Amino acid sequence: MCGKFTAMMTWREYCELAGVGTDGGGSGGDAMDPAKMLGTFTPMASAPVLHLGPVRQRRLTPMRWGWIDHKRVDPAKGFSHLHARAETIDATPTWIDAFHETRGVVFGKTFNIGEELPNGKIKQWVCSRTDGQPVALAVLYDIRELPIVGVLKTYVMVTTEACAPLNMRDTRMPAILQTPDEIADWLGETGASSRELKALLRPYDGPLTMREQDPAKPPKPPKEPKPAKTKKSAPSKQENLF
Repeated sequence: MCGKFTAMMTWREYCELAGVGTDGGGSGGDAMDPAKMLGTFTPMASAPVLHLGPVRQRRLTPMRWGWIDHKRVDPAKGFSHLHARAETIDATPTWIDAFHETRGVVFGKTFNIGEELPNGKIKQWVCSRTDGQPVALAVLYDIRELPIVGVLKTYVMVTTEACAPLNMRDTRMPAILQTPDEIADWLGETGASSRELKALLRPYDGPLTMREQDPAKPPKPPKEPKPAKTKKSAPSKQENLF
């Protein structure tokens, strides 16, 4: 399943996709140099999550990828989940409140899926739209204040069954919101019903491509054997006399 996604765009471009200014949407948002390049986001790293603020305006807020783990003494040092399954998102106790109240979006040019190999290792595949355009990935988020830790902002990625050709390598993929209207629905700007929201979480029906993240390097050609060293013959006793 997805363990990494990459923005590969400037902060200005990210904000344009999110529909906010480069101040991140105002008070509480994230602001940075518009020309700053956004890179790769992995578990426990912060990414700018698009969501609605208190007065229902769009804003970007940095949040950590990895749902809070209440069993830890210090929840900031670990997580309980990275993904939420779309099929049960409206019934699972862990997700039901967030599904109804705190939905967000992250944007990226690529995302990874993992193929489980017979030896137990995971081969990473990098996926993207065939036209190179970014994708909008549905997330759930949580913002709460904890003793000692303070305010902790976390999110998880929503997943669906994998579409072709990704299903050749993995059974799951991120839930991709496919139009600006779907983003607006998911954020909560249109009053879409729970049934309509869940219908957004289906396998992607557009063309995707994938490539191996770290293709195996071709074996190095064998080294040519070094010529054998010739031993010098010892001088004869007669030679030693002169």
